Amino acid sequence: MQLRYSFRLYPDTGQQTALAKALGCARVVFHDAVRAREDARKSRSALPQRRRAVEEVDHRGEADGGTVLAG
Repeated sequence: MQLRYSFRLYPDTGQQTALAKALGCARVVFHDAVRAREDARKSRSALPQRRRAVEEVDHRGEADGGTVLAG
């Protein structure tokens, strides 16, 4: 039996802002990881294992300070 649901979300202004911040931060972290992988591949070295705090990633200074992401 196959089930499929179709739905749409209509976030209000505050939710749109929160989504934009969260997705923007995730995009920056993803692109940093891709760049690190490409640099490591070019130099034929191991991938860096450095961990970056959210305030380093969010260049607008809007991140909360305590969260740490694997980078």
